Amino acid sequence: MNKTVFLTGGAGRIGKRVLRLLLDSGYTVKVLVHEHEPDGIVSDNMVLVRGDILDAECLLEAVQGCQFVCHLAAIFDMIGPTNFEKENDRMFENHVKGTFNLLEAARKAGGIDLFVYASSDAVFSAIYKKYDEPVTEEVEVFPRPGRFYALAKALVETMCINYQKVFGLPYTIIRVGWCLDEDDVLESFTYEFWESLIDAKDREVIGPKLANGKGAMALLYENGESVALQLAHAQDIASGFALAIEKHEQAKNQIFNIAAEAPFRSLDVIDRVAKGLGVSWEGVKVVGPQPYLISNEKAGRMLGYRPQITVEKMIEMALAKRNTSS
Repeated sequence: MNKTVFLTGGAGRIGKRVLRLLLDSGYTVKVLVHEHEPDGIVSDNMVLVRGDILDAECLLEAVQGCQFVCHLAAIFDMIGPTNFEKENDRMFENHVKGTFNLLEAARKAGGIDLFVYASSDAVFSAIYKKYDEPVTEEVEVFPRPGRFYALAKALVETMCINYQKVFGLPYTIIRVGWCLDEDDVLESFTYEFWESLIDAKDREVIGPKLANGKGAMALLYENGESVALQLAHAQDIASGFALAIEKHEQAKNQIFNIAAEAPFRSLDVIDRVAKGLGVSWEGVKVVGPQPYLISNEKAGRMLGYRPQITVEKMIEMALAKRNTSS
């Protein structure tokens, strides 16, 4: 059986972990390298393919002989521009044109058992749209108004689905929830990370207190209650992609949410973060975020997805790493 995967985004936060999981499971992985090679990974079963997602001929040659395509390469905006044409053009080229090139390569090459696409919870406006019920894969796609990243992800989902309908190319769409790792989880408690969501008048007061590492920040809804966020470790998210490939018959032509087990309340962990950093903290009201819960039930039932790393564990890992390096 041909167990060869063509992987894009293999040097990224999630991609490098998907790469390790696939190599450990005996797959041969051809990794597209545009700017960065996967750091610290050496294997006789890893083949580096130097090229660009915008180079159609390169992709067609790369996918020859592969059983699977796993497409994670993307440029990302956390809180992106609403109408900056230059940025949106870049998003279009990378997400829409790049994925089109890869879909075409997979179609022309033939023999692809599964095309796995990394979409995002941005397609249903997690955080920015209030949901009274858990968000399942059946929720209507509703990209956050003005966020071209979300719109591009939703458009590419439709492209994948239609390539299956028209050309018979099997797909799996994985809607990735918000994820970080121990290298950057502490940044999510900084003033700078959420500055654009703080009212301008509040920024004038809060900025001098918390900016530049002076203090840690707990997010509050506009009513003063603690913001709840569903934050996964990148290793858990990576396991979802590996499971989709390993269980490709079950995953064919399906959409899955892959997220943390449940949201955490900012106020429940801020004491530990602040103590570990040796700073004080302050609760700050942010404009826009809404309560939500992304359901992993389908991924758990069909793929066996079970996130293992809680945000509390992530924080402990981050603080331990920080103390070791200091």
